[in-house]
Amino acid sequence: MPSQDSPLASLPGYKHETLPYKHSKHGDLLVDIAYPDTADRSDATVVIHFHGGFLVIGDRLSFLPWWLVNLCVARKWIFVTPDYRLLPETTAQSTFDDAFDAYSWVLMGLCQRIGRQVGSVIVAGSSAGGYLALTAASRASFHRQPSALLLIYGMLDPANTRYTKPGSSVSGKPEIETGPVLEQFPIPKESHDGPVFSGQAIDGDPMAGPRGQFILALHQDALFPDYMTGIKGLSKEISSKGAEAIPEKHRNLFPLTFGELGKLPPTFLLHGKNDSAVPVELSIGAAEKLKAAGVQVHAEFPDDAEHGFDVRSGNIDVDKGDENSVPAFHTLKKVVSFLDEVRKDGFYDPPRSTSAEDASPENPAEDVAQLEQPDLD
Repeated sequence: MPSQDSPLASLPGYKHETLPYKHSKHGDLLVDIAYPDTADRSDATVVIHFHGGFLVIGDRLSFLPWWLVNLCVARKWIFVTPDYRLLPETTAQSTFDDAFDAYSWVLMGLCQRIGRQVGSVIVAGSSAGGYLALTAASRASFHRQPSALLLIYGMLDPANTRYTKPGSSVSGKPEIETGPVLEQFPIPKESHDGPVFSGQAIDGDPMAGPRGQFILALHQDALFPDYMTGIKGLSKEISSKGAEAIPEKHRNLFPLTFGELGKLPPTFLLHGKNDSAVPVELSIGAAEKLKAAGVQVHAEFPDDAEHGFDVRSGNIDVDKGDENSVPAFHTLKKVVSFLDEVRKDGFYDPPRSTSAEDASPENPAEDVAQLEQPDLD
C-alpha cells in the first residue's frame, strides 16, 4: 500500500509501499520498501536497514540514514526498513525473530511483490539496529547468507561490561533515580507473548519521556541482559561469572560470544571514537573477533563521529557531497566503495593507505583500523 506520509514516498523514480512482513494474533509487523518504478528483469540488489533506538524506541522511519537511501537510489537498489518488537513489552527473543523474519521476507516475499528476483542482499543497521543486523546474519548463516554486513555504531555485544556493570548514564545525561522508572517497565517474562509494540516514533529528544528515561535506567543500572532475556539478575551473573552464566536457550542473543562467526559475510564496521552513547570499544572488540574467525573485515573508527552523526547530517548524497560538510564524510565514502565492490565481486580489496608500521600500540582503535587491510583470501 503506498503511503504519502512516508518520507520514502518522494524518492525520484521510485515506488514506495508499506506492507506487512509478518502476521501475529496481536497485529502485523510492517516494512517500508522503496524500489525503482521502471521494469527490470535483472536480479535486484537490496539493502535492508534496521533502525536504532536501544531496542526500546523508534520505528522503521526513525533515524533514517539518508546517505544510505540516496546511495540505493543512485544505483537503482531497493531500500527496505522494517519495524520490530521493542523492549520491554517483549524479550529480545521476539525482536531477534522479527529481524530474521524481515530478512527472510526480503528473500522470499519481496520478489513476489515487485516481480523481480532478489540477488545481493546487504544487511545493515545502526546502533541497536547494528546488533539486530549481526544477530540476523548469524542466524542466516545457516540458510542463505547475505552478501555483506554494515554495522554502524552498533551496540554489538550485550555481554560487554557497559551493559553488565552499573555505572554512568548515556550520552552525557545526568544520572536519574532509577527505581520509579523501572517500576513502570517490569522485566518481561521469558515466555511473554503479549501485544505487539513495534514502533515508537521519535519527535524531539529521544531520551525525553518515559521510554527515554527507561533507556537511561537500563544503562545506569546495567540491566540490558535482564530485559533482553526476561531473567532478573542475569546482568549481575554475567558480571561475576562471565558469559557462561548465560542460559543455553538465550545464547543466540549473544552472537559475538557464542555464534559461528566464521560463516558471516564481508563486514564493514563504522564507529566514532568519541561516541558517547555506544562505546567504540564494542565495535573494536567485534572487529577483532570477526577477523579472528576468518571474516573479511573493514573497520573505520574516525576521531569525530558522535552517535548518529550520519543521521544528523540530513539528506546528503555521499556520491556528490562536499567532504567538508559532514563529520567523517570520508568514512561514508569508504562504505560506498565497500558496498559497490562486495555487491559486484563478493569481496572487498581496499587500497593500502597506511602501513603496519604506522599503527600505534598505545591506541587500540588505530590498531584495529588496520583491519581495513585484510589478509584473508
